[in-house]
Amino acid sequence: MIEFLTVIFQIAVLYLLADLTGGLFHWAEDTLGSADSPIWGRIFVQPNEIHHERPGDMIKIHWLKNNIPILSFTAFVLLVALAFDAVTWQLLVFAVFAGANQQVHRFAHAPRARLPGFIKWAQRKGIMQDARHHWVHHTDPHTSHYCVLTPWLNPVLDRVGFWRGMERLCVPIFGAPRRPDLKDRSWYRE
Repeated sequence: MIEFLTVIFQIAVLYLLADLTGGLFHWAEDTLGSADSPIWGRIFVQPNEIHHERPGDMIKIHWLKNNIPILSFTAFVLLVALAFDAVTWQLLVFAVFAGANQQVHRFAHAPRARLPGFIKWAQRKGIMQDARHHWVHHTDPHTSHYCVLTPWLNPVLDRVGFWRGMERLCVPIFGAPRRPDLKDRSWYRE
């Protein structure tokens, strides 16, 4: 019984870790670089800017095109782990959860009537983030609720100032030309 509970605990931690990883990536898309940045800008920043201008367009894009960047990155990480003989069941579970970030984000933008029953149930139970929770990110000033997998981490990370700490750490190094709210900070770099 202890082993079973240990596995369940590990799965829950991996789920939260996947949510945090997705949140960090989402924060970086919203904060660092510009649409003109090589590779990063074209693949991540530009589509993210469009998403913030027209959030509903996300569900008009074919699901594969919408998910391919995160699925490709997840596959790359798994291939590297395989090459180093470092694949574990925990890594596989994490990869599944991390790879689901964008699709769960997509579910949060879809009309509830179009969602499969299991997804509606998971949103109702708080296992997956729903539209109401996610919409906070799409309201001004767009500087909170970066995690899109669950509704659990955002209140905690926002309350403890995690994202403001990330800005203070990363913006002086990488700059944040799309974040006018940061320009009055002494540590800001464009």
